[in-house]
Amino acid sequence: MQNALIIAGQAVVMFILLAVGYLIYKLKMLDDNSTRQLSNITLTVVTPAVIINAYQTEFKPELAKGLLYSMILAFFCQTVMTIIARLAVRSNHADFEVERFAAGYSNCAFMGIPLAEAAFGAEGVFYLTSFITAFNVFMWTHGVVLMGGKQKASPKSLLKIVTSPAIIAIALGLVFFFAGVDLPDLVDKPITYIASMNTPLAMIVSGATIAKAGLLSGLKKPRVYYVQSLKLLVIPLILAAVVVNAERFGVSPLVVRTVLMAASSPTASASIMFAYRFGKNEEYASNHFTFSTVACIITIPLVLTAVGFFEKIYGIV
Repeated sequence: MQNALIIAGQAVVMFILLAVGYLIYKLKMLDDNSTRQLSNITLTVVTPAVIINAYQTEFKPELAKGLLYSMILAFFCQTVMTIIARLAVRSNHADFEVERFAAGYSNCAFMGIPLAEAAFGAEGVFYLTSFITAFNVFMWTHGVVLMGGKQKASPKSLLKIVTSPAIIAIALGLVFFFAGVDLPDLVDKPITYIASMNTPLAMIVSGATIAKAGLLSGLKKPRVYYVQSLKLLVIPLILAAVVVNAERFGVSPLVVRTVLMAASSPTASASIMFAYRFGKNEEYASNHFTFSTVACIITIPLVLTAVGFFEKIYGIV
């Protein structure tokens, strides 16, 4: 319950930052090009800095074990998410590719990192990197096939998995962590300063994206409610009911909650990028991103509260 309250408080802070981004775009202080550039800076510079910063911690066997568990749970959750999205969204619906992507892929870096940092500190971000890894592996394989067709899957798309800035940062961070490498202050301090920009930049960009897509347009589409009920409540609650049992086998409650919070995050902003890239309905993808980004302020604390209830029901605590 305490973590849920922390997340709820942080969600309100992030909502205010979203509103700032929304207003900045509406006041024409940001345009589409500058928003895209800020998004690229966040993903290619700021997010990797956050990840590397999270791995700048003393090596401990329990942390290494927690990282392994979080990786297993992250790949399990991402697998279940894509399977449920496929089963629940039939191919006879228009834009079913966008809907499956919207239901199956979370904004685990943009939204997950600031939430994990607020609720669980650097250790939460440390474990969250596992979900970012699973997300990237699935997105550049399954996601490419889903949105572009099998002909779009190629060695080039697979190469993007290992060359994405987040994955490179995770690889470097793991080397530093296991080798016990402490970066010198001249390197560590700039990385820390850059990492501190993650939350405001990510939320301002998200707010500007919402302003561009239109805050109310998605509310007029019944399918948005259906798909987002899957994304934000049904799938996370199913995962919570299952994954919480990992605590019986020695998995830390912090690992469980971090992974489930990442899975509960709103629709990935990459849904818009992929829709544009593969000629799908970009506006509809924006509707899902907008709706879920606002609604998750309520749903993520609910899911984390449900984790505590499942623990009591199963007699874990």
